[in-house]
Amino acid sequence: MPISKSLVWFRRDLRVFDHAALHHALRASSAVYCVFVFDTAILAGLPRDDRRLRFIHASLLELDLELRRLGGGLIVRHGAARELIPALAAELEADTVHVNGDYEPDAIARDAAVAEALAAAGRTLLSYKDQVV
Repeated sequence: MPISKSLVWFRRDLRVFDHAALHHALRASSAVYCVFVFDTAILAGLPRDDRRLRFIHASLLELDLELRRLGGGLIVRHGAARELIPALAAELEADTVHVNGDYEPDAIARDAAVAEALAAAGRTLLSYKDQVV
């Protein structure tokens, strides 16, 4: 049975070109939604005026413009990704969430929690090996 709707969760990989998760979602799905989460677990330790956050914000604006040129757009949320990603997948009726791998210990634990929540709702998290910045 083909996947009808997918959610691509952008994390460290704020680009459209050569993006494994986006590529696989587009090949497998009739509808693809894209999301970035400003994860409060990560933001808690950063000053509000952190230059890295300004860079990420500017990169998200560029990513959204590029996705809009391609007929889509970027959903941006602020909160706990462990909760927001499964909830958004349910809201959008996405069968699968596609991500490029994140290999830090906290990220691995977060992804495992997201995968478990998705599986409990009959959804799947698919992770791809890709280059991250």
